[in-house]
Amino acid sequence: MKIFIIGLKKTFSKSYSWALTVFIALNVLLLYFFLLIQKTTWAAFWQSNTAFYSWSQIVLSIVNAVLIGASVSMLFEVIKEKKKTSRTSFLQTFASLLFSAAATGCSVCSAFLLPLLGIAASLTALPFGGLEIKLLSALLLIYTIYEYAKITSGLCKIPKEKVASFKEGQLELKINRKTLSQLRPLAFLIIFVVIVYALPRLPKTWRLQTQRKIMPTTADIKQSQSAGIFAQINPPEGYEMKTKYNDIGPSMLEMGVIDLDKFKQTYEKSGQPLTKEQIDILTKGSNKKIIITPDNSYFLLNFFWAFGLANQTRILTEGDMIKYGEGQTGNFASTGGWTLAKGDSMQYYSKKAIVPLTKVQEDLVNKVASGVYRPCCGNSTAFPDCNHGMALLGVFELMAAQGATESEMFQAGKHINSFWFPGTAFDTALYFKNKDGKEFKDIDPKVYLSKDIFSAFGAQTVKKWLIDKGIQEKPPAQGGGCGV
Repeated sequence: MKIFIIGLKKTFSKSYSWALTVFIALNVLLLYFFLLIQKTTWAAFWQSNTAFYSWSQIVLSIVNAVLIGASVSMLFEVIKEKKKTSRTSFLQTFASLLFSAAATGCSVCSAFLLPLLGIAASLTALPFGGLEIKLLSALLLIYTIYEYAKITSGLCKIPKEKVASFKEGQLELKINRKTLSQLRPLAFLIIFVVIVYALPRLPKTWRLQTQRKIMPTTADIKQSQSAGIFAQINPPEGYEMKTKYNDIGPSMLEMGVIDLDKFKQTYEKSGQPLTKEQIDILTKGSNKKIIITPDNSYFLLNFFWAFGLANQTRILTEGDMIKYGEGQTGNFASTGGWTLAKGDSMQYYSKKAIVPLTKVQEDLVNKVASGVYRPCCGNSTAFPDCNHGMALLGVFELMAAQGATESEMFQAGKHINSFWFPGTAFDTALYFKNKDGKEFKDIDPKVYLSKDIFSAFGAQTVKKWLIDKGIQEKPPAQGGGCGV
């Protein structure tokens, strides 16, 4: 501790060290923000994640930014005094910056950089939504600063004998008691990287609730207009489609894209155990028409997520998932994030024509899906990189196979997305009521679900309009996580 304090005092007794630290910290924070908005918007980030997760991301980001700034300032001091330092200490700073930046994102919409590091499902694969990486990065940076402090404080002798050196162009290793301590920074760095890549493999029971619950509550709906609008977007009796389940449940169990035990356990842990009817839909199939209600919207989300993932379609094998996946299709939240299958989720990707589609039907699905957006990101349903997109794609495929028209599919998409994103649906309905005098039922589904209105950026525009006009009301509690 004495070494740490003296090293810091010696470095930060100079005003330029403070200036350099602040400059670097601010730039790192700008980098974090830039990475965040590549996948979501600031408003969507707050709406989609729990308050604990959102504030933890912000606080840990600030801590990491300051520590990176301090680490670079101390490195500058070491260089200025022409003292030798371990290259590993510099690598620790770089690794901390890289991983903390990669872990910057939304637990719903994922992170921009993390898939590039080969972590499938991005933040949805991590038990604490990336917070653990931010914390580990901060700890590694503190250790790095300590290593620099040992040099700048002058209290620790710099070893003359090195672990690795070059003699006559050849690498020479000397590992003994005198040099063993020099391997400590490298060991910490290796442990850090190993832990990061091991985190996605931790048991499901270790996972933190980072995303707001999908199921809405009406406790906050006090004003008559709010209650009226909410009753339209999420009617207690639900919304009925002409489409039937048929035998897609048993088909998915048979192929393994749904592991029944895992599926049941997920709902039991969430406090919403499957009903007898839902178990029958999975195990026996059903000739009943599909009705989405506040009580079963969570069940339908995961049910159709699995179906959308597994049903064979050119949209998945030739569309945006392939185009933008760049050989890493398994890294999307909708693919790597599906953990309720038997084995790896990608072995079921567009695997089987559970419900065969003709070319005309598939073209219809693609046309409708391309015009339907979701507020957790800026992508259409034709690019189903998260669970909501994949699930709605599955719904459209089933509808098309059973003869639904384009109009019926858009209408279903309007109601389904309103159940899955009740907060955004509330804002959108309020927007059209005040701007155009339209009730929810009168809003054109194509306009309602368009990029300008229902995407992450469209939803932000709608909210800004409501706030600017002074008519924003408190929506029902809502969410829309990309995990199961």
